[in-house]
Amino acid sequence: MLRPAHEIFQKPFPVEFALEQTPSPDNFAKWKPGFPATVPTFPIFATYEQGKEEPGLVTSDAGFEDLPDAERILGGINMKGPDYAAVACHGSFVMWGFHTLPAGFTDAGRRLYLNSLAYAVAHKGALVESLRLRPARIDLEHMLTIFMPMYPAAQRMGTLERHYTGEVIPEAITSDAVAGEKWYQERAPFLHPSADGSDWNTAYQLTIDQECKQIGLANDSLAFLDALAARIAKDKADALATTLLARYVPGVPAGEFGAWLAKNREKLYFTESGGWVWRVKGTRAQSPALRVASEGDEQVNVKAEATETVLTITLRIAKGWHTYSPKSTEGKAIEFEILAGSAFEAAGEPDFGDEGDGILRGYVEIKVPIQRVGKGEALSLDFSYTVCDEKACKPTRTIRLTR
Repeated sequence: MLRPAHEIFQKPFPVEFALEQTPSPDNFAKWKPGFPATVPTFPIFATYEQGKEEPGLVTSDAGFEDLPDAERILGGINMKGPDYAAVACHGSFVMWGFHTLPAGFTDAGRRLYLNSLAYAVAHKGALVESLRLRPARIDLEHMLTIFMPMYPAAQRMGTLERHYTGEVIPEAITSDAVAGEKWYQERAPFLHPSADGSDWNTAYQLTIDQECKQIGLANDSLAFLDALAARIAKDKADALATTLLARYVPGVPAGEFGAWLAKNREKLYFTESGGWVWRVKGTRAQSPALRVASEGDEQVNVKAEATETVLTITLRIAKGWHTYSPKSTEGKAIEFEILAGSAFEAAGEPDFGDEGDGILRGYVEIKVPIQRVGKGEALSLDFSYTVCDEKACKPTRTIRLTR
């Protein structure tokens, strides 16, 4: 992937190069069966020893250029595939993936590097509209059509089940790419993550969104939004439409959806990697992370992030220290409260992941089910804990986390 007409090759230093035909890496043909035996390249490095140096890459193409603020500019010889980018831009960030010091560049490589810095300066302040948060549906397609033959037969089904769940998977699609593609295409319009991504065991699993399938339209099509708007216009309490609206257009109340769709129609895009949601072009990305508004102490490091349905609070407790969950009968348990003004509220009891005596040590992950109660992404909580060693406890400390 090479875009020689791109301005990054033109200014402020014109990049002159002669294309060479380089043997395509074996993995390119695995990634794209039928890929040509050679690929046009020009040298970035003054010297390059095949097999001992890796030119580098920064991102895959899966879901990247679907984002309005992202562009791939230049690929390169790499250990992944022909569509991976070595130079790319995402909002105000220009990413450079070549692995060498400036002294090792060719003249063309040095000029391109300097132009990349200039391109970054030119994009200073540009919005990052989406963050890569979830797998894209093409990841499942690639697993079926590209990666499956690379696994031993005995491991294929288990590997596929890490990418898909919700029904019995036919054994045949683990060895027949044509059957796998057909199976995928039948499900592709209605795919959706099976869980919220807070558990790495299920973070990459897709499944059929049965409510979307009832509508009968692909969740990434404007026709899908039109169908929801029509149902809500007829009945604002339509359970199917309001459920899907909350899932795919979070933060837009049902009563305002028709007007929102009409106003933003020409600026809408659907992003899978950005969360499987519809977004309006020109809207700043919202990180799932909460910032710490008040400091903790050296014994306990507290962080938190939230999806639409789960608030995850993580603790890293220093060696020799501990704190307590509500199961403990010994010390003062952790307490926290989601504050007024948040767009979310608790929707169930927290899971501290603890067993036995309720004493928490080392790495701790607390998961709290939440639900949306307002517009936007505002979420603030006060988190209180008491940390102790074998001799005594320190005074209870309260930390505020917010976004």
